Amino acid sequence: MDRRTYLATSAATIFAGCTELSGADEPDAGDDRDGGESTDGATDDPDGSDQQDDYPELAGSFDNFEDLDEWWEWQDIGFLEVDTSRSYDGTQCALLTSSPESEGQVRVRRRLDEPIDVRDVAPGLALATDTDQGVVRIQLQDEDAHYLEYSTQFPGGTSLTHDNFGVTRVRGDPDLSEVVVLQVIRWFGGDAEGQQWVDDFHFVPKPERGKVSLQFHGGYEEHYTDALSDVSSAGIPAAAFVPPERLRGGELAEDDRLTHEQVGELADEGWTIGVQSATGQHLEAADADRVEAAVVDPVEWLADEGYDDGRFFAYPSSQYSEEASELVRENYDLAFAGRSSAQGFARNPHRCSVLTNPTPEEATAALERTVRWNGITTFAFHRLSSRDARAGFEETLSRIEAHAAAGELDVITPAEMADEYVY
Repeated sequence: MDRRTYLATSAATIFAGCTELSGADEPDAGDDRDGGESTDGATDDPDGSDQQDDYPELAGSFDNFEDLDEWWEWQDIGFLEVDTSRSYDGTQCALLTSSPESEGQVRVRRRLDEPIDVRDVAPGLALATDTDQGVVRIQLQDEDAHYLEYSTQFPGGTSLTHDNFGVTRVRGDPDLSEVVVLQVIRWFGGDAEGQQWVDDFHFVPKPERGKVSLQFHGGYEEHYTDALSDVSSAGIPAAAFVPPERLRGGELAEDDRLTHEQVGELADEGWTIGVQSATGQHLEAADADRVEAAVVDPVEWLADEGYDDGRFFAYPSSQYSEEASELVRENYDLAFAGRSSAQGFARNPHRCSVLTNPTPEEATAALERTVRWNGITTFAFHRLSSRDARAGFEETLSRIEAHAAAGELDVITPAEMADEYVY
């Protein structure tokens, strides 16, 4: 079987669980009521397929912030105002600004006239900030102030752009069929001040069963010598994202990187071959004349090597500039950045969330969220030589493998993500 046929047909089914991250590093953004976690929210699909032409009724734009009268600052934490100088959808957006008294955060709320059913969808926003990076959280609350929270972490200095939000935590026992409050929280950290622009509050579909993707970033030889045998034994698809000029045989080659022949063998074993920037350099501060070569030159390498059935890119350290993101959108089918798990369908296919080098505990929690809330999670691993990194990889893989027979979660390739889970 050739590598293209194998890539198109290899996928496996797997996993189950149900816990949430605590979010203990940030203030609790709900009210003071406590409660237990619910096991509701997952829907079973016997054959694991998702009907792409039959999206939930709520999927799509929900609020374009043309009328801010429906939103208010919660307990006067920060300021909410109109900004007509920029927008993603319509003539204006909402501007959230922290205050010296807001403890590094802004919270705004909208109470709905009628409850909405969000069991089959995940929320999102178009975002921009004046800080180096930002964390924005969306809470979907029921009448008892129990909520499911989604979040994203994103770089500053870009225009209003859709981001993909992943599940962060659950408080109490939320009834997702009766959500009555939408809350948006911008977390600046500590007592920091800043501005956050938001627009196009929307919902995207969720898969009818959780999905996981397994990736290896950086083009390190241990992905071939160590990870390949473990992944093959588990019988699941994987992807290698390589910086082409760092591969051995290139001018910037290093002894710990993959050879071109090893990359070819990974492809022959069914691995997807994607790329990072040409030399693996971070893209948030690269000179303008270097960014284009860093992003575009790997496209030619994919074509020359026969790996261009799909063009897939991973941002080194999830960092990028506005120029770099534009070039990625123009040249690739799908790209990965961010630090969330259990996202919905990708509203922005060039910022698919990725959880990098998880600890065993982080991997376990992410898989549980993915199954419980029908999310999509991408795990990425760099070096595997340290004991901690190896432990995280082994725990992730063993948990996936252990639950393969249960048929409660599917492992997908980047090509499947691009074809089936972009909204």
